[in-house]
Amino acid sequence: MSKIINRKGFSLVELMIVVVIMGILIAVAVPLYGAITDRARANTCRMNQNMLRSMFAKYILMDENYSSNTLFLTSSKEFDGSRQNAADVFDPVFLSCFDDGDLPTCPEEDHHYVIQRVTDTEIRVQCIKDNAVDEDHVEQP
Repeated sequence: MSKIINRKGFSLVELMIVVVIMGILIAVAVPLYGAITDRARANTCRMNQNMLRSMFAKYILMDENYSSNTLFLTSSKEFDGSRQNAADVFDPVFLSCFDDGDLPTCPEEDHHYVIQRVTDTEIRVQCIKDNAVDEDHVEQP
């Protein structure tokens, strides 16, 4: 009498090979994922800065009395990015350029950007991350 042996499934060696291959793939994928997310945050930060500059240009065009108004309600020439209410700092016309009057925050540190008024038609937007400051500013018409 001969028994028929039904061998369905994988051997232990085959399973171990699959586990090793998956481990190698994960070891390669995790650092790549971290680099991609860091790059995405940095790009979002730059886009937020550009959006703030664009909204300032929109503010200049929206405000009929722009030459006599100031961006800041106080005599200050900058917004230091603290968690204080932006409505206490900025002209309501400028805040109306944003959804619900909320200024964008940096996705890396979740803080507001430092906004300085350089001239009547120029602002400097800075992101303070690791003490690095974006000195790029754009003159508006």
